[in-house]
Amino acid sequence: MPFLSNQMHRRLLHFSLSLYLIATWCSMAGMEIFGWLTAVIVFTYFLRKPADETLRVSDFSTALPWKSCIALVIITALGIFINGTPQTDELFAIGSQRWVIVLFFLSLALSVSFPTLKSYRFFLGFVIILALYAIFQSLTGIDILRPGSHRAVQPLGLKSTIELWRSSGFFGSPLQYGYIAGFYACLCLAMALLTFARRKEFGWIFTGSVSAFILLTTSIITTFTRGAWIAMVVAFLFVAWTASKKIAACLVGVGAAVFTILFSTVDIFRMRVLTLFNSGYGSNSDRVFLWKANWEMFKDYPILGIGYQENEVRAGEYVARLGQPDAFTGHAHNNYLQMLAGTGITGFLTYMFIISFMLWLTWRLWKTLPQEMIWPRAIALGALGAQIHLHIGGFTEANFKTGTTNHNFMVVWALIVALTVLQKKGLLRSKAS
Repeated sequence: MPFLSNQMHRRLLHFSLSLYLIATWCSMAGMEIFGWLTAVIVFTYFLRKPADETLRVSDFSTALPWKSCIALVIITALGIFINGTPQTDELFAIGSQRWVIVLFFLSLALSVSFPTLKSYRFFLGFVIILALYAIFQSLTGIDILRPGSHRAVQPLGLKSTIELWRSSGFFGSPLQYGYIAGFYACLCLAMALLTFARRKEFGWIFTGSVSAFILLTTSIITTFTRGAWIAMVVAFLFVAWTASKKIAACLVGVGAAVFTILFSTVDIFRMRVLTLFNSGYGSNSDRVFLWKANWEMFKDYPILGIGYQENEVRAGEYVARLGQPDAFTGHAHNNYLQMLAGTGITGFLTYMFIISFMLWLTWRLWKTLPQEMIWPRAIALGALGAQIHLHIGGFTEANFKTGTTNHNFMVVWALIVALTVLQKKGLLRSKAS
């Protein structure tokens, strides 16, 4: 874009990136449109090598697990071409790994245009509205974007004195909303904890963070997604314990009191809790049987897998082999089995290395950021919680592969990569203040 000045190019990038980040809160179509637009803008920006820009693509070589990401794409391609059937959609399977491109362009874009505290105030306002809308859905069953249908805001199908529905926010799925809202809540909790000692100074940022955290947590509860509940508890306790053991103890007390009240007064909540480890409960038995089918796929194709996404297409074949041809099918409902069945031991180990690397990178960032840099530290701590939230939830749901969840998770990872690069280049105070 030679007709653009460097400054105009950066402004255009900031505008496109802002629209993309807003879209991750409410619109899959917006994520795709503004995501690819941002990718084009940021890649052309670095291609022109502005003289007044101190960052270079080479600065990201140690912060991005790029070799492992490329290896996973190659493994996916090999598995799908070698083990796929004549009906296999190779382009779709390989394209499903486009999160690698999203992670790369977001890391570059966020390093040039890093979110500020001012943008965090806007974020708080939006997620408070989003959480209130989700709670409203649970109480009324109304989905404004899909009127007259309970496809997204699902009835619970349980006999109860109170009729409640499963919140789905703007995403159209209680599962997707539950995990994405968990990412947001971890950031709000981290910010509230880190500003607690200076809450008068931070004013609305502290109050807004606490309010957003409470509302988001409530909205996750109203999804009635048990995997998201377990992930939420583990992630929140980790964030609180890491920030302050005293506050963590208080949070445990408050959480226990809220749980007791809900368990004793809301029968639907109580029934969902009691079914957690009930092997006879339909949702549980369906998952366990589907896990067995995916394990059989791995045993048949141990090196490169049956083909990424092919485990979903061929699930019917395997449940029939196990003696239940009418059993529930679909993706593995488990991130780890999804990778193991779809990409074999090579893809699974590569995936495990990538997520472990990002956890280590985030932890190192948290430990090395100066105490006075509250905003970057809140992002680092919130990102730790968000990753734990997704990985714990990944034991009962293939939440890494879902488009809306994956886009939001790439924002989490890209923030950490950008912060790491900015810290290394000594640019944190100028770009993340």
